Amino acid sequence: MREHIRALRAAGIGVEQIASLAGISTSHVRELAGPGRNGNPVIRRVRPETAHHVLRIRIDQANRAPRSHVVATGTRRRLQALIAVGWPHDELAARLGRSSTGLRRSMLSDSVTAQTAQDVSALYEQLWNLHPSQSTGDQRAAADAARAFAAERGWLPPLAWDDIDTDPDPQHHAERVETDGDVDEIAIERALAGDGVRLEHLTPAEQGEVVRRLTEQGRSIRDIAQQLATTKRTISRRRASINAA
Repeated sequence: MREHIRALRAAGIGVEQIASLAGISTSHVRELAGPGRNGNPVIRRVRPETAHHVLRIRIDQANRAPRSHVVATGTRRRLQALIAVGWPHDELAARLGRSSTGLRRSMLSDSVTAQTAQDVSALYEQLWNLHPSQSTGDQRAAADAARAFAAERGWLPPLAWDDIDTDPDPQHHAERVETDGDVDEIAIERALAGDGVRLEHLTPAEQGEVVRRLTEQGRSIRDIAQQLATTKRTISRRRASINAA
């Protein structure tokens, strides 16, 4: 448990936040985490329920204190992806309750507050598979301008990412997104048969076809994700894009 507390603190989840999440005092967390005067633990044994409450705290953005800072990569990519499909920067700022200048600053920073990361992630989940309203000329112009702005900078849309927070190779995904709609039926059959074909080995058109056929076979999102060695979120997005087509 001591190692878990140290890992939480190293990830930016401070003593006060750990205490709040575990329902114990701050001083107790410090005693659990720190060595005594002779280098030995201050507390050698803890109650099982205390250990349970501490160990269940996960290292994720939701558990960080709102004002603590986290790496901005996922936040920046989410905002860029939404702009790439036509969501204007100013509208995203308004939906987040931020000024356009403040949001732009977040997109240029190496780190953002945990609260900003959570807010952007929640907005992204609402909008990634939706198109902005284009019922008026001004709305269409704003959406076109957003897409053009993103295209000039090589920003990728939501479906280009398998894991938007950690994917290290955006260029690889950019090349896949630009691939034409031709499909290799042999590759599709191998993927359907579970012959070690990962989703990333397929073109976007092939990915959609494999997910469509497996869905028609009654396979769950979890099963498809496991078979294609990807995430449930990615398969959910592929399904959504098929239904929207």
